[in-house]
Amino acid sequence: MPLYGSSELNRFDPFHPYNYARATDTPYSIFMVGRGGMQSITHFLNFAAQEKNLKDKKIIFIISPQWFTKNGMPELQFSTNYSMLHAYDLPYNKDIDEELRHRAMKRLLEFDTVNRDQLLNIIYQYQLSDGKEKPVMGRLAMIAGRAQKALLEKKDLYYSLFPRESDKLKSNDKLITNQTFEQQLQNAEEYGKKRVSNDLMIENKFYKRLVNANISRFKDMRKNEDYTNSPEYEDFQLVIDILKDAGAKPLFVSIPVNGYWYDYNGYPKDRRQKYYDKMKQILTDADVAYVDFTEHEYDPYFIMDTIHIAWKGWVYLDQELGRYWAQP
Repeated sequence: MPLYGSSELNRFDPFHPYNYARATDTPYSIFMVGRGGMQSITHFLNFAAQEKNLKDKKIIFIISPQWFTKNGMPELQFSTNYSMLHAYDLPYNKDIDEELRHRAMKRLLEFDTVNRDQLLNIIYQYQLSDGKEKPVMGRLAMIAGRAQKALLEKKDLYYSLFPRESDKLKSNDKLITNQTFEQQLQNAEEYGKKRVSNDLMIENKFYKRLVNANISRFKDMRKNEDYTNSPEYEDFQLVIDILKDAGAKPLFVSIPVNGYWYDYNGYPKDRRQKYYDKMKQILTDADVAYVDFTEHEYDPYFIMDTIHIAWKGWVYLDQELGRYWAQP
């Protein structure tokens, strides 16, 4: 069962879905797709390249509130996680609805990483104009683009033969094996208590870094932020639409921020609630399956630091994954 997200996927602990599936002999295994800096548009490109393989496939997609900033995905994060192969595959992928493909290309051209690629820029502009923009150059670019795509596919195959060493997992199977949901929650609570001893409910080793960086400078730093107005909503809609176009069966997971930390940052609870409500409305209107964990923002050990789900949060998610897998 593919689990899509960002940096939270690398926060390994005994309750992490990957560990849980391995240690409890679930009928599914977890395949993680995501790392720090990956957001909706990156995942869209991945889904687009795999569209023909997604029909009736169950997929878990974790939504991070901090994606939805005023300016959306930063150029640096986009370029760091950008797949040129996926970007070149998009204009040739006839499995995707044309209108959806055009929306995606238009959005991608807003990133310098894509815009500076002269060949790809011409191909996108040519398709967006239905062949009217520089028709001769456009047709030549389409031919050259196919050759570039073939080279990128060979390069991708080469690197897949020599994968990097995987991260070391923090496993303690006795905390989850042959344990009821309530027992796992209690174990996660005890696990968190050993690692958190500050009022902001942040894992001690990370809290120490904040203190060393002069934690007072983070006081009220988010008082003007608002996660309800962001280009990320357009990117997230692309994700919803590509999965619908593919006939996939996604389960979206709406997670909270650390309420204690965000209070310290000056981002008021009522404004955070507006984001939670907006996301819930988007998912409801899209008629997709989702779980809403946003009521847990003050639940100790649900979030391990300032934003990353962990420990108790994973226990709740593990239970939802089992339920979702059991559904037809």
